Amino acid sequence: MISIDVRKLIVTARKGGMQIKEIERAFQVKKTAIYNLLRLERETGDVTPRTHNCGRRPVLDQDGLKQLENLLLEQPDITLEEIKGKMNLPIGITAISTVITQKLHYRYKKRQYMPVSATVWTCRKSESTGRNSSPK
Repeated sequence: MISIDVRKLIVTARKGGMQIKEIERAFQVKKTAIYNLLRLERETGDVTPRTHNCGRRPVLDQDGLKQLENLLLEQPDITLEEIKGKMNLPIGITAISTVITQKLHYRYKKRQYMPVSATVWTCRKSESTGRNSSPK
């Protein structure tokens, strides 16, 4: 990547009448980089690199996230299906769950204000469990 200062020097050198080969040798940049830089300066009037605006646009912008958060605050026991229906979202349930956990930093917890229950056995100690257990 070429620094902003070097970019400006290349453009001013070319406007000053310097040949492309001389610029190539002086600044140790490739010819295509010089042409691309001159085209960028001609089209935008600036030599700063363009930002890459690739990728998929988010379905929920800031207003949509606020609306979702308000919906969660109004109805804490709402299901993901109900959220999708009320907000008319064109995304799947998993994506809605991801937005809630990663963007809004909410988490699903069954017993929010209850103490953790003690560990309980799910079968009697005298019974064998599993595939290799023999019937008595």
